[in-house]
Amino acid sequence: MAINTFAEKATKYLSILDEIYQKQALTSILDSPSLATQFVGTNKIKLPKINVDGAATYNRDTGYVQGGVTVNYEEHELKYDRGRKFRIDVIDDDEAAFDLFRRVTAEYVRTREIPEMDAIRFAEIVAAATRSNTLGTVVEKDLTTGDKALELFDVAENVLNEKEVPEEGRILFCSNAFYQMLKSDPAINRRLDVNGNTGNVDRRVTLLDGITPIIRVPSARFWSKIQLNDGTTSEQTAGGYQPIAAASKPINFVYASKDAITGGAVKRNVSKIVTPEINQSADAYDVFYRVHHDLIVSDNKTAGIYIHTAATAKS
Repeated sequence: MAINTFAEKATKYLSILDEIYQKQALTSILDSPSLATQFVGTNKIKLPKINVDGAATYNRDTGYVQGGVTVNYEEHELKYDRGRKFRIDVIDDDEAAFDLFRRVTAEYVRTREIPEMDAIRFAEIVAAATRSNTLGTVVEKDLTTGDKALELFDVAENVLNEKEVPEEGRILFCSNAFYQMLKSDPAINRRLDVNGNTGNVDRRVTLLDGITPIIRVPSARFWSKIQLNDGTTSEQTAGGYQPIAAASKPINFVYASKDAITGGAVKRNVSKIVTPEINQSADAYDVFYRVHHDLIVSDNKTAGIYIHTAATAKS
């Protein structure tokens, strides 16, 4: 059946916004495919809780001892509920209005929603590594010109090795400042690839030790704590997020097992559309856009997290 109305097109366009997020969010790789199938409504997911008995002695006469396995599901409400109302003026027809809606929401997701979600997730990883009974490691140190990036990384690598965190599947998120230190570290052995046709020299460092991918994070998204603006309070009307004075510390790098931090869940929806025919305040469409999301890090997986932040908080 053809999609004709503005409302139908706007709802269908959510899948395109999902694609924009998947391609451009630095932390979209932390979304869990299994959690994506466990939604209950728009803002809750089912989390499995599994308990199994330990090993028993095998008997040659009676064989294996029966073990117990218990699987229960509990509902988890996603922590973050963010959104905006978009007013799309009637221009010529529904098609023109939808085109404007498409451009507005795509810009919003790219420039507002994605940076905020990345910032939230990094702050959540720090929170998981610092909460009570955590197995994670957080080092606070202001970087100086005397620091060697590779030495700092080697310390982090050794910590995870001692905790028996599998080497395969680790990932390094780092600030641009730390990345520049890494690029200029004389201890790094590199091979320069020169394009014979253009003479271009590729100096990028994309992997460490052949297995650890490096993802650079803009400093605006890389804070130990952030404040989410509510959009209504004075000085928060622009929405979005910001670091907290005297509390937020810049993150230098996050070195972690991907398995430890892959607990992301995201769901977008257009909860309501008020058409011009019934809109009493404007000759326009009012579109109520919402996104529910969370990054769930289990206590027993925090051993796979190593975080290096500045010691000095934002002034």
